[in-house]
Amino acid sequence: MLDLIRRNPLAFILSAAVHVLVVGFMVVGVDWREKPQKIVSQVDVVKARVVDESRLQSEINKQKKLEQQKKDQEKKRLADLKKKQDAEKKRLADLEKQRKQRETAEKQKKLEARQKQEAEKKRLAELEKKRKAEEKKAAAAEKKRKEAEKKRKAEEKKRKEAEAKRIAEEKKRKEAEKKRLEEEKKRKAEEAARAKAAKEKAEREARERQLAEQLAAEAAARERSSAIAAITQRIQHNWLRPIGSAKGLKCTVRVRLIPTGDIVPGSVAIIKSSGNGAFDRSVEQAIYKAEPLPVPKGPAFEQFRSIDFVFDPID
Repeated sequence: MLDLIRRNPLAFILSAAVHVLVVGFMVVGVDWREKPQKIVSQVDVVKARVVDESRLQSEINKQKKLEQQKKDQEKKRLADLKKKQDAEKKRLADLEKQRKQRETAEKQKKLEARQKQEAEKKRLAELEKKRKAEEKKAAAAEKKRKEAEKKRKAEEKKRKEAEAKRIAEEKKRKEAEKKRLEEEKKRKAEEAARAKAAKEKAEREARERQLAEQLAAEAAARERSSAIAAITQRIQHNWLRPIGSAKGLKCTVRVRLIPTGDIVPGSVAIIKSSGNGAFDRSVEQAIYKAEPLPVPKGPAFEQFRSIDFVFDPID
């Protein structure tokens, strides 16, 4: 407010003067209208008893017209005064509005300047904080680097000591390894000699065992072949050719036996049919009729517990 008065002193003085005048008029209640004066007739009064009535009425009308003109002039003057007062009030209101606008603008400008100053202050504070944080981080990193370097040197020293110890131990180990290799070489030579002798012995025994097994297998095969031939011959004697069956038929049979040569019940099975059902059934019947079948006694029987053979009858 004081800044506004200092910038516009004349406007403030005029505004104050108008306000004082308006208040004064309202308090004192000045009547701007002229007081009616007594009309003094310029006409010589004729003292007479008889008066001209028309002339008197004309004079009265004239006086009324003058009074009406005065009233109209007063009314117009008051209206002009009110108009001036309203214009002054509007001008003062405009001045006040402009003052408030300027004051608001100045406040906004100050607020923006203060906000800008605070924002700048905050930005600088954040930059300072960031700088300190980076310095702290850099100091921590440097400390960590120094500690790591110290640790690396200690580990390097330890590694070199360990390397020297390892080289000494490696040298000692190589000497021991050399001695061990010489002993190992000697031992291997002895083992090779023993292994060679053992291998020659094993090969000799294997050849002898293989020969014995081959002879036993040949004997067993001959015995099996002889037994199967005897079994087939006995079945052949008990077989009757089915009526209408073609010649040249044959089938493969599986039979399970017990040491006495008897057939395990239900164990006779045609594992490869002749293609003729009657022929296959006649072979099964002949096998059952031929029991007990001739089988070898003792350990040789084990290969006859279950036998497969081809029944090919002699036509």
